[in-house]
Amino acid sequence: MTQVVVIGNVNLDILLGPLDTWPQRGTEVTVPHMQWRAGGNAGNAALAFQGLGTAARVISGIGTDLPGQWLRTQFPGLDMHWLPVPGPTSVSVALTHPDGERTFLTHLGHLATQAWPACRAALPEIPARYALVAGTFLMPALRADHPTVLADLRGAGTQVALDPAWPEGGFTPAVRAEMSGWLRHVDHLLINDLEAGHLTGRIRSEDAARALAEILPDGATVVVKCGARGVVARRLGTEYLHGAPAVTVLDTVGAGDTWNAAYLHALASGADLPAALAFAAHTAAVALSTVPRRYVGSPPAPEHLPERPT
Repeated sequence: MTQVVVIGNVNLDILLGPLDTWPQRGTEVTVPHMQWRAGGNAGNAALAFQGLGTAARVISGIGTDLPGQWLRTQFPGLDMHWLPVPGPTSVSVALTHPDGERTFLTHLGHLATQAWPACRAALPEIPARYALVAGTFLMPALRADHPTVLADLRGAGTQVALDPAWPEGGFTPAVRAEMSGWLRHVDHLLINDLEAGHLTGRIRSEDAARALAEILPDGATVVVKCGARGVVARRLGTEYLHGAPAVTVLDTVGAGDTWNAAYLHALASGADLPAALAFAAHTAAVALSTVPRRYVGSPPAPEHLPERPT
């Protein structure tokens, strides 16, 4: 039985850096590091599910170009349901900076037309226990159908986890109103502290989590991921705090997506909320501190204070 179904953005990531200062227009700079790998919010989560051995099905569009052909080979053993889109595959260039922050440049490619009818047709015949809907704001067609997407999944008895990523243009009043309409269909809201702060107007993550919990359905969980400070979670009026292990951070790209996958893996394995938070923190620490990236085992001992993953 499929435990988790993932619906979202799988794309090609090109990582370049570190870039200290932005180059002037018309000039060229070189950077010492480059990596080409599968990415996107859903793609990063899929890699973590693959590493953890989760019974997961991933539903994503894919371009018909060479990057799309390559992406198809990157998830061996995982139940991938590709939705071919004539044309280019989505590509994100992640520019890393010396302080651990990142800047992203993205060409939507196939993500521009990924829509709910095709995704719904690829759902498992027996509904999964959990669904992770990831990267909504990068998929305009799926975003337009989002109330239906979330309601259909919940109506089938699936618990819905949502991580919509950052909206282009930020959390404007219109975007906040749009998201408020989504949240009544969400069982697990998994966002980072920057997103939570802009969505609610609250500075403290604890206050943002409390405000979001008031919008979610009864019994739902909100998790605010605070990087190196750990997470703040709320369910049924109870606040849960869990710190992040101290590790030497080597790669922050996809940290939150890895956390999401580990959290749902733990819940699907029968863990309660505190145990799921602890497992997700441990798994993300392992992933952030290993190259090539691992998801199981113990993280290496830290050599210095970690950069803050987001």
